[in-house]
Amino acid sequence: MQTGIIIGYFAKREEARRVLKKLQRRGFRRAALVSKTTDGKVQTWDPFLWRRVLGAAIAFIIFGVLVGFASKSLQWPEPILSGIPSALIPSLTGGFLGIIISAAWVRRSRFGLERGLLEDHARWLVSGETVLILRTPIETLRSPVVMLRESGEIPPAIFVLHPKRESLDGEVENLGNPLSAAQIPEYTERLAGCHRVDPDAHRDTGLLKRLERTRRWIHRVCMDLAEASRLGQSTPPMAEWLLDNEYIVESNVREIQMNLPRRYYQQLPSLAGEPYRGLPRIYGLARDLVSHTDLRLDQENILAFIESYQSVGALSIGELWAVPQMLRAALIESISNLAEKALTELREREIADFWANRLITTNRRDPNQLFSILAELAEMHPNPSPYFASQLIENLYDQETALAPVQGWLERTFRKSLSDLNPREHTLQMKDQISIGNAFTSLRQLALLDWRKIFEKLSRVERLLRMDPSGIYPRMDFDTRDRYRRIIEELARGSGQTEDQVARRAIGLAARAAREAVKDERWIHVGTYLIGDGRRELAKLVGCHETPRFHALHWIYRYHSLVYFLGLGFFSAAFIALIILLGMRGQTPGIRLLILLLLLIPASQLSLEIVNYIVTRLLPPRTLPKMDFDDSGIPDEFRTLVVVPMMLVNTDTIRVAVDNLEIRYLANKESNLLFSLYFEPMCRFGSCPCLNCPLLFKLSRFFNFPRQGNFSNIFL
Repeated sequence: MQTGIIIGYFAKREEARRVLKKLQRRGFRRAALVSKTTDGKVQTWDPFLWRRVLGAAIAFIIFGVLVGFASKSLQWPEPILSGIPSALIPSLTGGFLGIIISAAWVRRSRFGLERGLLEDHARWLVSGETVLILRTPIETLRSPVVMLRESGEIPPAIFVLHPKRESLDGEVENLGNPLSAAQIPEYTERLAGCHRVDPDAHRDTGLLKRLERTRRWIHRVCMDLAEASRLGQSTPPMAEWLLDNEYIVESNVREIQMNLPRRYYQQLPSLAGEPYRGLPRIYGLARDLVSHTDLRLDQENILAFIESYQSVGALSIGELWAVPQMLRAALIESISNLAEKALTELREREIADFWANRLITTNRRDPNQLFSILAELAEMHPNPSPYFASQLIENLYDQETALAPVQGWLERTFRKSLSDLNPREHTLQMKDQISIGNAFTSLRQLALLDWRKIFEKLSRVERLLRMDPSGIYPRMDFDTRDRYRRIIEELARGSGQTEDQVARRAIGLAARAAREAVKDERWIHVGTYLIGDGRRELAKLVGCHETPRFHALHWIYRYHSLVYFLGLGFFSAAFIALIILLGMRGQTPGIRLLILLLLLIPASQLSLEIVNYIVTRLLPPRTLPKMDFDDSGIPDEFRTLVVVPMMLVNTDTIRVAVDNLEIRYLANKESNLLFSLYFEPMCRFGSCPCLNCPLLFKLSRFFNFPRQGNFSNIFL
């Protein structure tokens, strides 16, 4: 469990001890006091030592009693030593064993403060000052801080130091230079030329696992930043973006995990070269896109980047569908890098505040000790970051005596003037704030994009299939077109050819049928060679080895009636035979035949239920290809009549049926889409024709057809 450190500097030692006892009563036991008298003598009060002695004593007693009791109960042989009662030997042995176990269990790293931490703070004290040091989990920092602030008339100087968390990837990745619209084609073409697909790559799921670790990492950073904000500490500008939008990261990670399953991920082509060796090629492309747009994504730069890349190397259908998920993953990893930077800045700000307090306090109480404190600072931070330097200088801005030596040390370390360093650091802060804002805005924007339309603009297979000689493919609905593209993927995987080559072969077969003017126009449509009878011809042409599952399903669909009735007969015969063999022994043949005839109905019904269940569970549903008339409307050649069969029993049924018919008509106002009722009237008015039927009266008013003649069948 990660723990933070609370440091409080008191002017009075008695007040510090009173606060320490109060903290211990509240359960905060990892605390200690270090004070420095006016004559320079350092005194340390570390309750851990007494706690360790008490623990050893308790362990000595418990283990001694247990071992002594065990020796008496089991009648172990008792050694005889001169001057020592033999019964005490097992108890003493167990007691010393308990002391050893207690010493190994009660360690400073778990129940106390490190000795080095106490020694460091002892050196940093000035005369007449007492420091209280408390180590506690981050989630419980606020309670002791409130207690320290409410102690005494003059509250102590309080500093909170958050732990240094281990980075995910070792170091923060810098973003690339943003590319203009004119630079994108040149860069992406060069990038496509550098990418080499590894055909024998080990397709693990390291990226998906890393994404989950990234999510947990961002959550921990947000917890630290939120706790710092509740404590009233100054947080980096990026902290507000992280705390307000953490839910966006959580929802996007869940969406990636749902839409990028393991099997699909392992089918994506992976790269053979650095820096993305073994990772999907589309992930490397997404990282470069995110990096060179300063985390700002929209439909225009996504289309421009991918289209320029495909001018050199085409992406597969699966890669194009994975683009939004890979863009999300790249954005989330960039957010984690910025979150790590925000956490580092928070810690450096806390350390800078602490050292500024030490320098100011030393300069006021004991100026002779100022340079020794500065030496301690230089030793503890030999390579300070520009952010740490800017925060330290900001805290010492109105302390000229302490500022001058610190400024000299920092300028010698950075080998440049602080007047040049501070503006650059502020510029970086603004840039990081803009970048993290772009990242969260891009995650929202990706959720609003209609990727189905973007996919069809980018897919080269889609462009080829739209060259269908029959002209039917472009007019189909999206689900049907997507089904055709999935067949292209299957044939490409089974043949070793590219998806573009398979699509060209399918178009070529349809074009050949058009040139030969075949009688059946279905052979001119490319779908015949993808999901119809021409599938075998196309697979043979591209050299595709169909899977056993495909052959099995193809045979079942071809001989579906035979398979269905064979299954029904098999289960019926099995049930009847089982009953005859187990329950009808000793019966005469006549009785057996009679019972057999009686069993045919229940056995066949049970077999029917089992066969239906097996069929629905094992055989995937086959949807019919559909046309898309959302924009153009239903053309004249596809004029459609929707007929609703009804059994009209009484006037209430008639009224409900007509109301529903009216709703259907109003909800589908298409000139070539008509609705009707087909019914046999069975009402109290007698058999039709019935000129007084209220149904006919309402229909005639609404649809303006004459109320005369035989209305037993009405079509609208």
